[in-house]
Amino acid sequence: MTAERTRGAEDEGERGARSEKSSLSLREDTRAGSKIRELAVEGNLSQYRTIDLEYGHEVSNETLHLISMHATDLEHLNLNACQEYDDDGLLYLSKACTRLESLSLYWNVKVTDVGISGIARVCAGLTDLCLSGCKHLSDTGLNEIARACTNLVSLDLTRCARLTDASISTTSQHCTKLRKLLLYACASPTDVGVKAIFEHLHDLENVDLCGSHHMTDEAFRQVSHRRIPRLRRINLGWCQGISDETLIAIGQGCPNLQYIYLLGDKLITSRGLEALSQGCSKLCGLDICGLAHVEDRSMPAMQRLFPNLTFLAKLGMAPNYHED
Repeated sequence: MTAERTRGAEDEGERGARSEKSSLSLREDTRAGSKIRELAVEGNLSQYRTIDLEYGHEVSNETLHLISMHATDLEHLNLNACQEYDDDGLLYLSKACTRLESLSLYWNVKVTDVGISGIARVCAGLTDLCLSGCKHLSDTGLNEIARACTNLVSLDLTRCARLTDASISTTSQHCTKLRKLLLYACASPTDVGVKAIFEHLHDLENVDLCGSHHMTDEAFRQVSHRRIPRLRRINLGWCQGISDETLIAIGQGCPNLQYIYLLGDKLITSRGLEALSQGCSKLCGLDICGLAHVEDRSMPAMQRLFPNLTFLAKLGMAPNYHED
C-alpha cells in the first residue's frame, strides 16, 4: 500500500513538472522577443503549451512568426499590452497555431479585422478571447469571430467602439455558450443588441454594459419572464437611459445576482432598489454613486434592503467591474 502511494505521488509530481515545463512566462520581460528567438534557435520552444508575454518588450511580427513555426501545439497565448506586432503577426499564427483555446490581445492598437478574423477562422476551439482596446475591430471582424468561434465562453470587447448592434446580435446568436461578455465603454449597443444578448445567452454570468447610453428599459423588459438564472454580475454604470423599470425586471429575472453597478444612472430611485431587493437576496456588492434620487445611501440603509451586502460604492469609489 505504501509503495502504491509512493508511485502515485511520483506520478503526480511528474505531471506537475510537465505542466510547469509546458508554460513559459516572460511577463514584463524587457527581452521577451529576444528570449523567444533564443528558445527557437535552441529548439526548446516547441515544448510550451502556454506562453505569457504580457507587457513584454520586443514582441514583434518576427516573434509571432517564430512561435507559429516552433510552438504549433500552443493552447494559451497572452499578448496583452504588446504593441509592436500587427495583422501580419496574427496571420503568421493563423498558419500553424490552430489549437489555441485562449488568446489575449489587450491594448494592441495596430491589429484590424484582417488579422483578428484570420486567426479566428482557424481556431474553432477558442473559449477565451480578449480584444479589449483593439480599437480597429469592427462588425466585420466580430461577425467572423462569432461564426467561427462558437465555443467561446469569455469575450472581452472593452472599448471596441466601432461595434454596433448588428455584430453584437450575431455574436449572441452564434456564441450561445458565453458566460462572460464585456462591452465596457463600447457606447454603441442599443435596445436591439442588448435584447439579443438576453434572448440567446442563457448561461450568462457576467455582463458589462457600462456606458451604453443608447440603451433604455425596453432592453430589459424580457428579462423578467425569460430569466437569466446564472447571472452574478452586471455593470450598468453610465447607462443613463434606464430607470427603476430595469431594476424591477432584473429583480424578477436574476435571482442569483451578486453584484450590480449603477454608477451615474440618475433615473434610478429608492423604488427601483426596493424592487431589486425583492428578488436578489444574494446581492453582496452595489455601486450607487451618483444616484441623487436615493435619499439614504448609507450602508445600514442598503443592508436593510440587501442583508448580504459587504461592498457599497456611493462616493465615487468604483470597484473592479471585470473581476470574476
